[in-house]
Amino acid sequence: MTFTVVNTFTLKDPAGAEEFERRFLSHVEWMRARPGFVTHQAVRSADRPEVYVNLGRWSSAEDFQQVLAHPVFQEHAAEFHRIVDVDADPSAELLRRTGAAAGPGDALLVEYVTVTGDTAAFEAAYRAYAEAAAAAEGFVGAELARSLFARPGGYTAATRWRGTADREAARSLPEYAAVTALAEVRAVPATHVAGDGVPLAPAGA
Repeated sequence: MTFTVVNTFTLKDPAGAEEFERRFLSHVEWMRARPGFVTHQAVRSADRPEVYVNLGRWSSAEDFQQVLAHPVFQEHAAEFHRIVDVDADPSAELLRRTGAAAGPGDALLVEYVTVTGDTAAFEAAYRAYAEAAAAAEGFVGAELARSLFARPGGYTAATRWRGTADREAARSLPEYAAVTALAEVRAVPATHVAGDGVPLAPAGA
């Protein structure tokens, strides 16, 4: 099971987007060379452009902890905290599905999910939705991660589609209605910034 860190970055000054992206992309290049790094997906909120979300995946929590202790990481983190507020949510990846190859014009959606009832029922419902979505028109990828301690009952889902019409059609599926019946979902439409995203495993994996 991949260890995933969901970082939400909020610009302190909306005019600082260019500087943040430059520093972030440089930081990611350094992270890619660290042992245990798997992949990442960085997006920017379409509705709140001062907000960025990055899903960083590591082979284990131990690999990530070693990176946190590295002086270069601490230097980068100090730079980030001058220009963004950071909300970190260490998580465990539960599933990943892929379809068509990712493209620069894809429509992305990040969903912050809170389950107050049966988490096993929710996870089963989301898996069923991911299977239905994988068979839908325009599907590129979907993933789900469970918050380890920052958000009790919290999950982060990310889906990627060829276009917004495909994305919204999938949200009208009965399997998606079953998901939302079991959880509170805050949806964040987003645009691609950087990263490999979900295309690492076959759709049936």
